[in-house]
Amino acid sequence: MLRKRKRKRVTSSPTSSTHDQVLAGDHSPTHVSHAAEILSYVILVGGLGTIGMSAYMVAVSYSALPYWDGWTQIEYAHQPHPALWDWLWAQHNEHRLLIPNLFLLTDLRWFGARQEFLLISIFGVQLLHLLLLSWSMHVLGGWHGAVWRTGTGLAAFCLFCPSQWENLVWGFQTCFVLPGLFATLSFIGLVLYWTRSRAKYLVLCIAAALGATYSLSSGNLLGPLLVLAAVLLRLRLAALVTLVVAGTISASVYLYDYVPTHAMSTRPTLGRALQYLAVYFGSAWVPSSVPLAELIGIVGLASTLFLLFWLRRYVKVRRPFSVELALTLLFCVGTALITAMARAGFGLSHAFTSRYQTVSLLFWCCLGLVLLSLSAPTGRGREVVLFSTQLTLLAIMAVAAKSSQTPVIRARVHGFQQNAAAAALVVGMPDFGQLRWVSPDPDNVLALAPSMREQQLSVFSGREPRWLGKPLDSTFTVVSPGGCTGRIETSTAVTDTGPRSLRITGWAWDYRDRPPSEIVITTNGIINGLGAVGDWRPGKLGSSWAANFTGYTGYVRDVQESSLVQVYAVLRDKRSACYLAMLGPGDR
Repeated sequence: MLRKRKRKRVTSSPTSSTHDQVLAGDHSPTHVSHAAEILSYVILVGGLGTIGMSAYMVAVSYSALPYWDGWTQIEYAHQPHPALWDWLWAQHNEHRLLIPNLFLLTDLRWFGARQEFLLISIFGVQLLHLLLLSWSMHVLGGWHGAVWRTGTGLAAFCLFCPSQWENLVWGFQTCFVLPGLFATLSFIGLVLYWTRSRAKYLVLCIAAALGATYSLSSGNLLGPLLVLAAVLLRLRLAALVTLVVAGTISASVYLYDYVPTHAMSTRPTLGRALQYLAVYFGSAWVPSSVPLAELIGIVGLASTLFLLFWLRRYVKVRRPFSVELALTLLFCVGTALITAMARAGFGLSHAFTSRYQTVSLLFWCCLGLVLLSLSAPTGRGREVVLFSTQLTLLAIMAVAAKSSQTPVIRARVHGFQQNAAAAALVVGMPDFGQLRWVSPDPDNVLALAPSMREQQLSVFSGREPRWLGKPLDSTFTVVSPGGCTGRIETSTAVTDTGPRSLRITGWAWDYRDRPPSEIVITTNGIINGLGAVGDWRPGKLGSSWAANFTGYTGYVRDVQESSLVQVYAVLRDKRSACYLAMLGPGDR
């Protein structure tokens, strides 16, 4: 009997070893494990595809013109003797945007405020965040093989999901993506100090927390969170005191000369704020249904609460990655609660705002990674958990891919409206209706335009302003009209005093299966107008995706009664122009 029992123990060992190989991605004799291996690659490719989709969205919706709060960098440049530190430290609503302002300053000083540096920085921040999470899975969580690939694909999908399109295409939004990156880095530093007891990791933890604090007001949550985590992890007294002192100093500096905003003085009821909080997280799953979003959000918050009951066990068995995920979930919930307390007065539908999706998606990413962690340790039946999780994730990705056109369309139309406003500014047209697409104060934009033109900032740094006043044939090679097609739909006077100025709309198409890059408008052969292409015009020229964005808006100045106004499409090489349509004296 003893020999038989000993043999049973010996023969059971290879079974555990085989299971380790399954999780590591090695060959497995089971069909479920082999399927999980294949699905892990599919999910990883899906995550990378999401990154590609978002990169495409940023490229096709690009505008050099600042948007909304982004005009602060132009206002700074407009000042005759700007005080740099006062501008960097100035309170913006309820935030201290010291680090995001450094990004704006870099874009202004070195890149002419064309927004390209800012958009690339936002994308780079998200990529760095993805690398940190993937590294954490492998080093802190011990994940490898199919589990690691699945987790990395999930993180890529959440961090780059197009539903957060505002934060990806709006240069000012470095302030929205930086806190998540700094929070993850801070929690990594804390758990590394917990497991390795090296002072450099505590320094990393505090420095990253300061970075989050001076990127957005939600970063102030990290101070209390880190102190509570230090108590839970039973860190050395010296480390706990260091975190308390650093957090106190940071909060004191942040609150120096701080003025409460109107949003902070009109707090909603606690019940309303909690409703907003639930919708905030549920909005990542549904586009507009408040009741359904609220229900999904409640499920997510309940799952987080359940996870916190297991936090002490994670500490006891020393699972640093699970601790990191739990702290990140708490940070996301705290961030959303701050938003709910400040914004719930705008109504529950306001929680669907796309820029809030960045925090919501990180929240769901961490919950998904917690579920994946159940399949990371060895044990019987874990490959079934992994396979089931993968199937669920693939279904979510498939639904998201099917609905991804909506945020991409919104981003493209948003970019078009910005570019149309840019054309109005460059031509010198006070089209207040169009300028409201880029700023709530069009008068301020018009006041800043001469300074932008003088310093060659933003849209005034390109070649388009230099086209104005030049003969068409000296600027472009005029190609055969058969290379493009289009028409004028409306022609409206913008100014009636002096020489008339017109706002012209229509649609245009380059027969090389794409919309033109821009529009130029001539009066008697001289370029006196510019326009943007890319407005939503579904069904004009067939079923191709690009054919849905053929609408244009253009502006032309100094139109005399006898002027012959002609509209040309600028082709993608920026050297050729193709005739589209004409406005005679009787057409306006």
